[in-house]
Amino acid sequence: MKEKMKQIYPNISDTRTSSIKSGHSHCHQYFKVLPLCLAVSTAIADDANITTSPTNDVLTLDKIVVTKQNNTMKSINSVDMAIEELIQKRSAVSDTAKLLENTPGVSLYGAGGVSSLPVIHGLNDNRVKVQVNGMDITSACANHMNPPLSYIDRSNVGSISVMAGITPVSQGGDSIGGSIIVDSPDPVFAGEGKDILVDGNVSAFYRSNGDAFGGSIAAGIANENVRFDYTASHTESMNYEDGNGDLVKSTAYENQNHAAALSFKWDEQLLVIRGGQQRIPFQGFPNQRMDLTYNESIFGNILHKGSFDWGKTEASFYYESTKHSMDIEDDKQPTPSGRVIKMPMETRGRNLGYKLMAEIPFNGDDVFRFGNEFHSNRIRDYWPASPTVTPMMSPNTFININNGERDRVGFFAEWEGHWTPELQTMLGLRYDHTNIDAGDVHGYNASPGYQPDANAFNAQSHERNFDTFDVTALIQYTPNDTSQFEFGYARKNRAPSLYELYPWGTHPMPMGMNGSFGDGNGYVGNVKLTEETAHTVSFTMMFHDAENANWNFKATPYFTYVNNFIDVDRCGSSGTTCSTGGANNLTTSNQFVYLQYQNHDAHLWGVDVSGDAKLYSNKTFGEFSTSTVMSYVRGERTDGGNLYHMMPFNMNLTLHHELSDWQNAIEMQFVDSKDDVQSIRNETTTSSYILLNARTNYTWNKIRLDVGLDNILDKQYYQPLAGAYIGDMFGMNPTGKGQAPWGRNIAGLGRSVYVGLSIDY
Repeated sequence: MKEKMKQIYPNISDTRTSSIKSGHSHCHQYFKVLPLCLAVSTAIADDANITTSPTNDVLTLDKIVVTKQNNTMKSINSVDMAIEELIQKRSAVSDTAKLLENTPGVSLYGAGGVSSLPVIHGLNDNRVKVQVNGMDITSACANHMNPPLSYIDRSNVGSISVMAGITPVSQGGDSIGGSIIVDSPDPVFAGEGKDILVDGNVSAFYRSNGDAFGGSIAAGIANENVRFDYTASHTESMNYEDGNGDLVKSTAYENQNHAAALSFKWDEQLLVIRGGQQRIPFQGFPNQRMDLTYNESIFGNILHKGSFDWGKTEASFYYESTKHSMDIEDDKQPTPSGRVIKMPMETRGRNLGYKLMAEIPFNGDDVFRFGNEFHSNRIRDYWPASPTVTPMMSPNTFININNGERDRVGFFAEWEGHWTPELQTMLGLRYDHTNIDAGDVHGYNASPGYQPDANAFNAQSHERNFDTFDVTALIQYTPNDTSQFEFGYARKNRAPSLYELYPWGTHPMPMGMNGSFGDGNGYVGNVKLTEETAHTVSFTMMFHDAENANWNFKATPYFTYVNNFIDVDRCGSSGTTCSTGGANNLTTSNQFVYLQYQNHDAHLWGVDVSGDAKLYSNKTFGEFSTSTVMSYVRGERTDGGNLYHMMPFNMNLTLHHELSDWQNAIEMQFVDSKDDVQSIRNETTTSSYILLNARTNYTWNKIRLDVGLDNILDKQYYQPLAGAYIGDMFGMNPTGKGQAPWGRNIAGLGRSVYVGLSIDY
């Protein structure tokens, strides 16, 4: 009954529901069938332990959870990670992005300890819409050191939704790869007739490799209609060791987060006002020529969700501001001479926006939703003079991006059609207008290394305008209670980013500082780039037992063709405006190179497979089950050659055991060799590897203990998407003498034990 109730009334919590009166209202509105309403109401009452008053028929709950989810029809290839699954991972990771590991179709670009970059079906972070508590956050860094998921600590994540490939138009533009929606836990209110609800959580963890530790606290107080929440966290780590026991330098970090939320509930309305601060005192980057020396962000957002007789509304507004600093930290200093080299780089970023959406039922069970969305991003990227390093870095401040502006406004409409109990569809249309601009620039001085490039850039028009149209279509067919099929098509667009358009310096030093891919190469922008247009088709088949309780299997093959995919060409190639590196830059295959962003057509294809099954169960020994996730993606340019950083075939196989409040798991991770590399970037290959991990946890009342052992065999391996290892040597100039050498991959984490303790109250 619970599972059926979830299908017809998705906003009902497993443990509590907001109100029976609301349930009856929605039943009347959406189903208009009295027997079904009575059944749903009875199920809710049983599940929530509701008692009725004989005098006024008032319903009393211990506590009320108000959910923020929409009743949006989702692709069956989407993955929703609930709080229970996230709790299992918190002690093992400090990086919020790593909560996404073992999600079908998702891989991670390596970066600093709290700043991994998500990739969906081979399309990287710029092509994936990442939304944190309703906020669109653009990385304020030439090297993507502060991606969106770094702005929320893993301890404050209540749910994650991953939409791979086919993303509804209502979930935003700039999402040709998919969308990742991250939210804090839903607000919990005291039940009717209850005075005060006080709850919270305290947690701490320790990981042996890197001597990492941290903790978090969450505290809330609420009555029937108002709630206040406060969360804080702290994590830090030293450099970790690889499987050979060698130190992997520039992997240390420290991260701090604070957030507060004030929530109001009345009738069928919810208002949440949230604000907070993120502070990273330092974070090493083994695949960058710079390290993060300070990052501070403040944010505020307002969310309102309402339910009315005619439908539902959602409105959100947000503001975020970032102060970001980079420099060359100790691990990268040229120690033989004892000379300390500093090169400060500063970025100021700002994001603000809103989203308005209405959802209106019509024609029985169909739903029509429409809305408007706006996102404004500002980047000011400048490098203060450094006369102590070289006269070339003085006397002026180097302006990399001068007040870059990227404003996107969008309008969308979406129709969910429920034709029969077996067949439903979704069709969405979206229009976006994106205006991008930046001011004039100058270098450290008027030398030949800077002035000609600055003059050429300033002589061009910097303003760009893009008008794009998105279309998504889904057809879901459920012929019986053991199978489901889905076909999807999406036409999605992405306008270029500020860092793809406006970095202008072709001298080796500024090109090396604009290294967002972590591959050690040098990059320069291209103000003439046009928008990417991706056409994606996918087919998902899912099979399970009749009760969907013992086993399930799901497979999704997909194909994406991207017109004007923003890739790179080597400087000196036809169509480029840079000649850095000379003739050798066009032919070399064993060193770092200099690149300019260029549009090329490309195609990607692959398959995601996942499944789980119960193996054995009895009262004495508990329940044994297994789960697996497999993914493969391949990407090529239509003019020949591979796309960069394609995750090779990978598989995760886990054996689970559960006995009462005790849970255990043994996990095998297999990653194939990365042989299909991009020659334009001189991308390096990596070997295949197998990792074994084990974990256990025990829950006693409100206390949870987690213990785990990662990389049990202390395997030496190299992460396929970690980038080039330049974290142990000075490397301001990619091809200069005494710089970090080409051809080294970043070694993964050696054996590590972790312990986590969490207490609810």
